Amino acid sequence: MQHILVPVAAGLGDGVLLFLVAGGLTLIFGVMGILNFAHGGYFMLGAFLGYTIAGGRALPAPVELGEITLAALVVGAVGIVSERLVFRQLYKLSPMNSLLGTYSLLLIMEGAAQQVWGPNPLAQQQAPQLAGGFDVAGTRIPTYNVVLVAIGLLTVVFLQWLLWGTAFGRQARAVAEDRAMAGMLGVNAVRVSVIVLFVGTFLAGLGGALAAPMFGVTPDLAATFIIQAFAVVVVGGLGSIWGSLWAALLLGLVDAFAVSFVPSLSQVALYVTMFLVLVLRPRGLLGRPDAI
Repeated sequence: MQHILVPVAAGLGDGVLLFLVAGGLTLIFGVMGILNFAHGGYFMLGAFLGYTIAGGRALPAPVELGEITLAALVVGAVGIVSERLVFRQLYKLSPMNSLLGTYSLLLIMEGAAQQVWGPNPLAQQQAPQLAGGFDVAGTRIPTYNVVLVAIGLLTVVFLQWLLWGTAFGRQARAVAEDRAMAGMLGVNAVRVSVIVLFVGTFLAGLGGALAAPMFGVTPDLAATFIIQAFAVVVVGGLGSIWGSLWAALLLGLVDAFAVSFVPSLSQVALYVTMFLVLVLRPRGLLGRPDAI
């Protein structure tokens, strides 16, 4: 049992980080129709800001959660600026041109991060209250991983409520269905897009700030996590928030078990799983024809 619980705990924690990136990516694509390759840059920025605000120090848990939230809010504000300067120019372009535009933004963000923080890994310490763990069936389960799983569940509930339980959600679904028609019916499509991009980039920044104590913080985080996030979106099904959650947890677990038991396959396990899922379910786990 203890040999199984260790990769399960690690896989669930990594899966939640993937979901925070992929969930925002799914939301932005579903509503705005843009394949946002720059989303990994917001994740990276959240990690750097989390490190900078905390100064790399181990802070008390409430303070650390506060600085993580602050870092995510700053990233969300950067997302609003990006919508005005970049994304608003991409709405009428083809998906391929949008992808190239957002990829260019990703490269700019990576280069800027390297100029500001340098190329060497930065280490953020965990809060003492979150750095320990507890025993389950003779296995030490990290407390931080349990916190990550709780945050992931709260996030998916929040997104479902936002999209299906609010007036804004109805407007967002209308814009996703037909942006021009929604505008003629009185929906402020620009306002909807700004809020969607804020929420999506906030989640990416939250994921990055949460990841800072787990990984060395470098500009390379941007490319690493956006590739994995796209895999999650494809496996989960384009436009499905719940699909992104299940896919992120699945791929996180697959990677963790591969690292633990078959290290030689750890680099390809994620992509093999993606291939098998798409062979059996071409639309992904919970994919459907409509956007969100």
